[in-house]
Amino acid sequence: MATKHISISIPQPLYQRVQRLVETHHQSLDVVLETAVILAESNWPLTTPPELAMAEEERAYRALHSELIQQYAGHYVAIFQGQLVDTDANELALLHRIEANYADNIVLLKQVRPLPEPELRLRSPRLVPHNA
Repeated sequence: MATKHISISIPQPLYQRVQRLVETHHQSLDVVLETAVILAESNWPLTTPPELAMAEEERAYRALHSELIQQYAGHYVAIFQGQLVDTDANELALLHRIEANYADNIVLLKQVRPLPEPELRLRSPRLVPHNA
């Protein structure tokens, strides 16, 4: 039975990543794609690594910050899947509720401060000659 060939369109950056794998591992395109599908099937359902999930929640917090600062300045907020899900003036009380309601999920708990990101001030290092 002959193999049927089809054409698909994929974004250029994805194609470039696949092409790099083809070149790096000296494999054909179909072997690289089949390997990717096998790996995806063995890890299905796909989950977001915790670091990426937390980064998404941080981005959501920054996007919501102008609204949060108006209503919840100084309070603690919980952000889950990009949405505000709970608030409290007491951080520990909020933490207990989040642990109870979102036990195995990545939830951002953060105090709403005037700036979405803390301002960091670093002094320039001074070079001091070493006397030998």
